[in-house]
Amino acid sequence: MNPATAWAERDLAALREQDAAHVWHPLLNHSTLAKNPLSVMVTAQGCTVTDASGKTYIDAMAGLWCVNIGYGRKEVAEAAYRQLLELPYYPLTQINAPAARLAAKLADILPGGVTRVWFSNSGSEAVDTALKIARAWGRLNGGSRYKIIARYQGYHGATLGGASLTGQTHRRRQFEPLLPGVLHVQAPYFYRSGAKTEEELAERCAEELDAVIRYQGPETVAAFIAEPVIGGGGVIPPPGDYLKLMREVCSLHGVLMICDEVITGFGRTGEMFASDLYGVKPDIMTLAKGLSSAYLPIGATAVTEEIFQALNAEGESGFLQINTYGGHPASCAAALKNLEILIGEDLPANARKVGARLGAALNRLGDLPSVGDVRGVGLIWGVELVEEDGAPLNNDAVGRILRYAREDGVILSKNAGVANGPSNTLTISPPLVITEREADRVAEVLEGALRRHLAET
Repeated sequence: MNPATAWAERDLAALREQDAAHVWHPLLNHSTLAKNPLSVMVTAQGCTVTDASGKTYIDAMAGLWCVNIGYGRKEVAEAAYRQLLELPYYPLTQINAPAARLAAKLADILPGGVTRVWFSNSGSEAVDTALKIARAWGRLNGGSRYKIIARYQGYHGATLGGASLTGQTHRRRQFEPLLPGVLHVQAPYFYRSGAKTEEELAERCAEELDAVIRYQGPETVAAFIAEPVIGGGGVIPPPGDYLKLMREVCSLHGVLMICDEVITGFGRTGEMFASDLYGVKPDIMTLAKGLSSAYLPIGATAVTEEIFQALNAEGESGFLQINTYGGHPASCAAALKNLEILIGEDLPANARKVGARLGAALNRLGDLPSVGDVRGVGLIWGVELVEEDGAPLNNDAVGRILRYAREDGVILSKNAGVANGPSNTLTISPPLVITEREADRVAEVLEGALRRHLAET
């Protein structure tokens, strides 16, 4: 029996009542649900998900930027199942085989020098751990290095530490005051920068980082954190040699560079890691999402041997943090099988190939008056929507466009494209197994949704 049919035969009204009474959904005001009810998703395969009515959608967001190998990989489920039968759990106060094997595999594929892995459950925890490692390292290198420099428009997770690093006002305001010692510099957002060239913008950003570090006092700054490609802040790829220049500034002042690859890691940009694509070697990396393709929760913070040895030198206390589920045997087993698939099928290469085709199709939408900018790399793309005067398109209009696309069977998302402005950038980040035909369909449906919006205005 079709699972969707089976669900349709049950009392979906009762299920919706349970959800309405007890589930707190993210990123929405529940008072709007009566007018805009959520779908009940029941099955998924490849790049598609199916709801309880039997309608199938291309999931052009890979869940939340994370189902890199696509849905329905039975071998991942089987790997987790076998591990649950053998050793369902034991904390990393001792050794478990999947965690050791996964750490070794990561050390093999991460950028050179990043070889030590701390496991957690999510990207948010991975970022919080990176923040704590940087501050612990700072106490050993001058004693007063505790400040962390992040960027406006960046997004770094749901913890208080991640919210403090995040540079989006609407994601911070509700929880302020946040952590002290966190500073922000401008994002390398070329579209609205006023810079004549990407190289000019990259140099401007590097000069700003250098000036902020000097003003604060290099002896007080522990780290600079950046997503190689900003994701939730509007899909902003780095211009020119931006990341290399930022790396040079960090090295000049003895400041650690943290690359937050929670979204960009594991093939999303067309290389295994965006750090490889842009030719930088970070001191610390944060990982999640594509690490297991979301089949089970897992995150990781990876550091250089130098940082690890500093915290574990004779007379030091090590890193005084523990995570109950970090390195969970089943999650690590699932991640190992996920990486086997990702590498064995060379999905980063598919991200390059299909991503180039998708990007070309999206760029052709630039002729529409509501499209201000199209930007991306590999299989992470943003389409920034604007009014006739170039101002950001309002949230209601963007929401309608997303609804039109969904009605035609494509799930997209939106994120902020302007500091403290509306979420006017449509985001596209499908599973890395997406075919050229599916990518063409995504662009076709988006064009139809945009033309329908224009016809109504």
